[in-house]
Amino acid sequence: MKIDNFTFKKIDEMTAREFYCVERLRNTTFVAEQKITLPDLDDEDLIAVQVYLLNQKQTTALATCRLFQEDGKWMLGRVAVSKEARGQQLGSKMITAVHKFLWQNKIDAVYCHAQMRVKPFYDSLGYQVVGEPFDEGGVEHVMMKRDLA
Repeated sequence: MKIDNFTFKKIDEMTAREFYCVERLRNTTFVAEQKITLPDLDDEDLIAVQVYLLNQKQTTALATCRLFQEDGKWMLGRVAVSKEARGQQLGSKMITAVHKFLWQNKIDAVYCHAQMRVKPFYDSLGYQVVGEPFDEGGVEHVMMKRDLA
């Protein structure tokens, strides 16, 4: 499925090329750039809806995130935009497409573990803090929620 040029697929529906492009962006962003030592791939990837936008040659992902259910809540995670594509509002456009996807599927709220340094990004998209800051992989995060109803 596509919404506003972003692809929404479960991992079993992705081609090897799509998976490679998405995982390379996540690895570059979270491991190489941010030095997060937790494994990027986890069991949530097996159930998540992967959201991404590839370049025209389909050689790299420009933006990606994933959606999955945890304790009955829809969670947004692994949000990344390639260094080369930053400043083009792809992050905001992708999250807006995610909101449309969830709304179309009658989901009334989405949550995320937002890194504190990008909390203003989520604030600008209508997310609100629900809880105290916490450490995840050596990075300070806060739980945020966006009502979609």
